[in-house]
Amino acid sequence: MNILTTSSQYTHIIHGLKTGIAAVLAYVLTVNVLNLSYGYWSALSAVIVMQINIADSVRMCWYRFSGTAIGAIMGILSIVIFPQTPSMILLSLFLSVAFCAYMTKYNEFYRMAAITVTIITLASLGQADRIEFGLYRVLEISIGVACAFVTSIMIFPMRASESLKERVSIQFKECAVHFETIMESFLKKQTGLAPDMLDSFTNQVALNRELYAKVLRHERLIYIENTDLLGLKVRTLEKNSSHLNAMLQALNDVQGEGYEIIMKKELRALSIVMAQSMCDISSEKSPNEKELQAVFKSVQEKLEVLRNEGATKRFYLQKILQFFVFYHNTQFICKDLLQYTKEENKTTKEDQES
Repeated sequence: MNILTTSSQYTHIIHGLKTGIAAVLAYVLTVNVLNLSYGYWSALSAVIVMQINIADSVRMCWYRFSGTAIGAIMGILSIVIFPQTPSMILLSLFLSVAFCAYMTKYNEFYRMAAITVTIITLASLGQADRIEFGLYRVLEISIGVACAFVTSIMIFPMRASESLKERVSIQFKECAVHFETIMESFLKKQTGLAPDMLDSFTNQVALNRELYAKVLRHERLIYIENTDLLGLKVRTLEKNSSHLNAMLQALNDVQGEGYEIIMKKELRALSIVMAQSMCDISSEKSPNEKELQAVFKSVQEKLEVLRNEGATKRFYLQKILQFFVFYHNTQFICKDLLQYTKEENKTTKEDQES
């Protein structure tokens, strides 16, 4: 069982416990404390709103609360404007729900507004005071939202930022393994690899951007946290992933027999240091900038010497193009790692000063 599977199981166990607590808390508060009649509305709202991480819970709380408020206003207007006759009730329901459904084009909380206006319009039929009845149902829904929010941030809080940090840490290790594998295959006379070997890794890296956006949009409203370094890791991984795919494509672009790489020693040394830098980032360490610059400079100087000696003239154009596409993408990854190191040091210094 790998780390991700174990973590996922733990996360869902905690999520299950928290959702149960939120539902019970909402029901007890509604029925036993406030003596309201329909505690199941608050329990249902708590279950709907509760999400695995805090960012999603905050988003759902706002979605349900704002939608409920809009729906309540529209429901009350429907009760006031339309007489309580079968045809007018159907007309008011049609107009209000149709309007909300159309408005989802601009904001998703109108979907919840449509649900709320339906509850107020139909559930209040036959009640002595339809407006009061509807407002109490809105109160019950709001209690459920509040209970879910409090439970989410107070009991075993699971932050999207922590989940993203764990994902990024694992992905940098995977990136190091993929990089060394591709480099070694290139140095061994361009031994081809499976064209789809990076697909899963690339897809997982692409998901980081969405999770990071949730951290910025929702969690930062509650927690004071410097997210710059986390964002830097996300962007560096994205660029590394793109260059790895280009390296893999260049590696597999073989026509005829592969060839020995004269710069094998220098490129292998560079590969080792770059992979170690990725592992350092994964372990929350700062990569060795001087060592990274030294091996990068060594490869550059060796290539310059070979070009001046005319060593590349004995290769076909296709072979030269393959080498330089592969090499330049290796360069880009190295530069990205160096840029990461500089920005990380700058961010750390700013945090210490503040």
